[in-house]
Amino acid sequence: MPCTPAVRYVGPCLRLVFAYTGVAAQGVRANIRLTAAVVVVSILALTAPDSVATAACVPGRAVGADTTLAAAYQEGRSWDVFLEGVDRRRELWIGTWHAATVPEHLAIRARNAGEWRLLVITAPGCSDSANSVPVIAKLVEQTPGLELRLVDTTIGRSWMEAHRSPDGRASTPTVLVLDDQFTIRGCWVEQPAALQRIWLPIVARGAASAELDQKMDWYAADAGREILREIIEVLEGARDGRPVCPGLDAA
Repeated sequence: MPCTPAVRYVGPCLRLVFAYTGVAAQGVRANIRLTAAVVVVSILALTAPDSVATAACVPGRAVGADTTLAAAYQEGRSWDVFLEGVDRRRELWIGTWHAATVPEHLAIRARNAGEWRLLVITAPGCSDSANSVPVIAKLVEQTPGLELRLVDTTIGRSWMEAHRSPDGRASTPTVLVLDDQFTIRGCWVEQPAALQRIWLPIVARGAASAELDQKMDWYAADAGREILREIIEVLEGARDGRPVCPGLDAA
């Protein structure tokens, strides 16, 4: 929600006034100009309608928002722009996107889960991202209450570190569910639990590269069902005030 009370933009306006007059100020006349400007701005700030006061707020940001997350979200790319720029595993990304479908019973649950912003931290070369992010994007496309932005691991590194996989890795994709204050209300990391039970032991014994086909076969057979189910459970948890997100208490 945007900030609207007029008094909230007194400070920003006064800082602009002081910045200007501080450069221009020379002698008594400048001090008079400064005093007059402060008085005028203060009167305008206290009497201006909410529509004017709103102009002093950063568009789309709420009072008390996590401005770092807000900035990351606003810097993020839309799905269409991101997909257009994918330069690794491109065929897999596009194929997953075109094949993704949202069963009606899951679509209904998603529509009833509320309004949320999803910030996805991802990398084009990540096989888990290529198999899951297009499915999430399809869900967002078909759910009016959801929005999606995607950022790279440079921007998202701190949140990847805060919300790790079960074996302690900072991983992609990391999906953050944000409210209108840009506060994290849930997250989803890397893979569905059903795949993790198979894959994490393989990672632990250092055989991920040799057994990559096993993971890819799992994704193909699942066709996005577990990804959708888990993401919707995260959204429902956010709605109900029972966040689903590893590391949230420590973030």
